[in-house]
Amino acid sequence: MSPRRRFSIADDLVLLPWWVSVALAGIVYFVLPGFLPPAIAKVGLTGIISLFLLAIAAISALRAWKTRRMLERQTSIESLRALPWKTFEDLLGEAYRRQGYRVEETLGGGADGGVDLVLRKDGRTILVQCKRWKQSVPVQTVRELYGVLIDRGAAGAKLVATTNFTPDAVAFASGKPIELIGSTALLELIRRVQTSRNLAPPVPEKEKSQDTPVCPRCGSEMVMRKARQGARAGQPFWGCPKYPDCRGTRPA
Repeated sequence: MSPRRRFSIADDLVLLPWWVSVALAGIVYFVLPGFLPPAIAKVGLTGIISLFLLAIAAISALRAWKTRRMLERQTSIESLRALPWKTFEDLLGEAYRRQGYRVEETLGGGADGGVDLVLRKDGRTILVQCKRWKQSVPVQTVRELYGVLIDRGAAGAKLVATTNFTPDAVAFASGKPIELIGSTALLELIRRVQTSRNLAPPVPEKEKSQDTPVCPRCGSEMVMRKARQGARAGQPFWGCPKYPDCRGTRPA
């Protein structure tokens, strides 16, 4: 996947609250002319720039309104996975704003190390990476985020995914300031901040046997099988339900 990058100052301004562009437009129109040579001031350049900034403010306000509506319309993990990647990130940014965070959107990729959101609250900075995936998030992704966390000196990080995490990823994050937010926790996050209540509370799953292991390769709950051939023919073993795409096994 190619890096997702910003393309202009206008892109940065659209990501900011609408009132930032309005304030800049006022400064450009009312204050800047006093510092420009009369010949340039007469051209009306400040008026053109002010109108441009007001247009950006309108786009920013419309974008924020659409994001709030989109958050209220979510009904399931499938509806979240169906969102375009940037809309998914915008939606999470709005969810964290409703939790009292100041949210900076980065557009991910490039020099920011794949960080999609930066949260600030109570003097703490938390990095957020969003994964609108269907496959389990591997340990390598968590390692990379941890490296960015250390490099930027952040207080913590959140890895938000529309799926689950492999056992190795969970083990690596244990004891580190990284919160892994899988599909169930993500739905709970959205449900808590929704006012529409379109996202119903999760239905409790049936009790799963604590003896049922998960696949060492993909993290799926394994199923009991019997070997058909070889030295262990006829003997039971735990196999991955995604076979033959995944060939993870465990002894019974």
